[in-house]
Amino acid sequence: MTSSLLPKIGIVGLGWPGERHAQAIGDSALGVVHAACDLNEDRLKAFATVFRPARLFRDFGEMLKDPELDAVVISLPNSLHYPFSLKALQAGKHVLCEKPPTMNAEQMRTLHDGAQERSLVYYFGRQMRFSPSMQAAKRLVRDRRPGEIYFAETMWIRSRGTPDGVDGWFTERSKAGGGAMIDLGVHAIDAAWYLMGTPKPRAVSAQTYQKFPQLVTDKVFDVEDNGYGMIRFENGATLLFKVSWAANLTDEVPLSPKRGRSLLSTTIYGPKGSIKVTDVFSIGPDICPSPIGFFEDHQGKLAKVDIPVNELRGDALRAYEFCEQAKNFLQCIRGEEPAVNSSSQAVQLMEMLDAVYRSSQLGKEVTIR
Repeated sequence: MTSSLLPKIGIVGLGWPGERHAQAIGDSALGVVHAACDLNEDRLKAFATVFRPARLFRDFGEMLKDPELDAVVISLPNSLHYPFSLKALQAGKHVLCEKPPTMNAEQMRTLHDGAQERSLVYYFGRQMRFSPSMQAAKRLVRDRRPGEIYFAETMWIRSRGTPDGVDGWFTERSKAGGGAMIDLGVHAIDAAWYLMGTPKPRAVSAQTYQKFPQLVTDKVFDVEDNGYGMIRFENGATLLFKVSWAANLTDEVPLSPKRGRSLLSTTIYGPKGSIKVTDVFSIGPDICPSPIGFFEDHQGKLAKVDIPVNELRGDALRAYEFCEQAKNFLQCIRGEEPAVNSSSQAVQLMEMLDAVYRSSQLGKEVTIR
């Protein structure tokens, strides 16, 4: 297909995520970065030098008026995800929005309904679903190797990883919507939920904490830095989660280059086996030899089964994930594939996060209706 026939994509917000999405669209060979939008003139020029979009904008509304534009990628602070996504859908554009998709479930329901009414694709960014290890684990689940998943545990924990100094909004509730749960927890919970088959959530019991205020200086810090709890699903399965920006972790958790000790890991359990997936973005093979472990029952004895995966670490891993996600999104808007990250799933994901905060505030389990 010639470039003139490929979907034309506009990117708003040209920081690290925006650049990753642009690179992924180019690498996919299924779309074209047609437009870019950012208030920062220097950032806009730097982006244009690398990715060479046909049009540059400082006003998102003006970008949406471009009749050649098919879709937008939204890589902005959390508080802008909903209004920018809504404007794009109202302008008839498909949307890929960075996580979290919105600040709450009510906003996400509005976007889901808006996309459905206009026959548009709303797609939430969760590139880690596309890692080689996650996809290998998903194939094992589809083949029913571990059996029906009845329990999962997931964590993204850091010892000293509060995002102080990162654009100044991560620790401010009015701009971020929450703290560690909405930043890291969305990844950890989604990783397990995706492998479990995205069952419908029924109830949540959780508690959030702010215990390390000294790690944030000269900024508003009115969000949680820790969150722990359990999610019950309608199929009877349960999920335990642990999330922290900052915690006094033991040496069982590996050191990372920037965040002290850090680990993103998910384990799912079935009657015939268990699967553990570890994000090895910043973990060397000497500490974590394989990003996936599969333990299977063989005549009453548990045996580890080698699962071959494409071994990627560091930037190569994230580039691969973003590219595979871009391929799926572009195939969706071309009507060729169903969405791996659908708007209906985004609604349920935000319902779970809302319930985490509500349960913590009330001090009891809450139901999801």
